[in-house]
Amino acid sequence: MGKKIRPLVLFFLIVNALTIVGDKKIAAWGMKQDVLIIANILLFLFSLVGLLMQLNASKNPNPNAIVRAVMAGMGLKLLGFGAALIIYLSMVGKDKSVYSIYAALGLYVVYTWIEVRLFLRQNPKKNARI
Repeated sequence: MGKKIRPLVLFFLIVNALTIVGDKKIAAWGMKQDVLIIANILLFLFSLVGLLMQLNASKNPNPNAIVRAVMAGMGLKLLGFGAALIIYLSMVGKDKSVYSIYAALGLYVVYTWIEVRLFLRQNPKKNARI
């Protein structure tokens, strides 16, 4: 299982390292380091759970199990990230960092792409174009 999720873990570590090392550059761009780190952690956890659900469902002979797992993973990520965003906005009020939110949404897209790519790589015969 570890080899299957290695790119996801690697991306998580790279983003965290860049966020920690580039704190002055991030602040110069109008972003907050803590917001980016928390968003990265949440998105990593949501993507990991979603990917593991999809990998487990792919072993089921019923094709509906995969569809349910994909939908549940996307719903978890979307609702979890939305809830975190609402909590963040309610906590900071007018001191919000819009650029941090945009960067976190960009991370959301990248994590979703990595999750889909890793899942599709599991069966190369069915997905010859990947």
